[in-house]
Amino acid sequence: MANQIEAAPAIRAALLEAGTDALIAGYCHYLPFSFADDGRLVPDPSLDDGGLGRSVMLAFSAGLAACDRVLVHSSTAASWTTAAAARMSVELTEKLHVVPAPREERLVRDPADVAAPDGTAHAVYNHRLYAHYGTPAFTALARRLVAEAPVQLTVMDLFGTRSPERVRLDPSPERLRDELAALDGVTIATDRGDRVRYRNLLAGAHFGIAPFRPGCPWSMSVIDCQGMGLPVIAPRTGWLAEHIDDDLLFTSADQAVAIATRLATDGEFYQVHAKRAHAATADLTPAAVAARYLEALR
Repeated sequence: MANQIEAAPAIRAALLEAGTDALIAGYCHYLPFSFADDGRLVPDPSLDDGGLGRSVMLAFSAGLAACDRVLVHSSTAASWTTAAAARMSVELTEKLHVVPAPREERLVRDPADVAAPDGTAHAVYNHRLYAHYGTPAFTALARRLVAEAPVQLTVMDLFGTRSPERVRLDPSPERLRDELAALDGVTIATDRGDRVRYRNLLAGAHFGIAPFRPGCPWSMSVIDCQGMGLPVIAPRTGWLAEHIDDDLLFTSADQAVAIATRLATDGEFYQVHAKRAHAATADLTPAAVAARYLEALR
């Protein structure tokens, strides 16, 4: 199993040297690209420093070619990976399988135990604050949510104090965290790596906000919220448009504010989407995912 898919060619060479015919499976736990609306393949900014994006893409394609099985998180990821591979003359039709990551069972709550807001909703944003995750767009929305909607917002600081070397590579998380912390109605919180504390932070919220990352192929943090029965509002893009209920998708800040306001003030609407959020993770139990994983490796 090559979890870092770029390593697959070297693994293939080692297997040949060892004289074994074992199959190689690769899991695309990230995609180093996305597709623009006009069909252009765009390197992921986090992997394109110094113009390295094309080299990373070539290495990724070489890994796809060396694998007997290729696993991706979602139908969106499968479509994009197939299209990107085709541009490099790599055929994936017979070996590509969709196997999403499992939900964490400690982060699952019966939606019957989720209380609707009483007119003011607490929202949570539990994603990395890198600029390439779309955090500037989220920050702009946060300003409007706390000013125009009956919403209080908790933003999770997932990094804490990073090393000077990491900050030098990309200072955007600290800069954007400080911008968010300066907004009235926004609280910065951290779980300090404690999963119980993380669960309690989610349990204290009413809904989640998805990342604005262009070409998002999957988000474990979205699944965390949904497993806890929290509706998640999201930009209509990438996997989010595939996975999130249509009533909770937006293409403008005006729409996002309207959806958040309705979640805060319409108890029936809220309860319906709390149940739908929880149901969206029903096929992501560890046992169900393990069965899909083993089937994909046959």
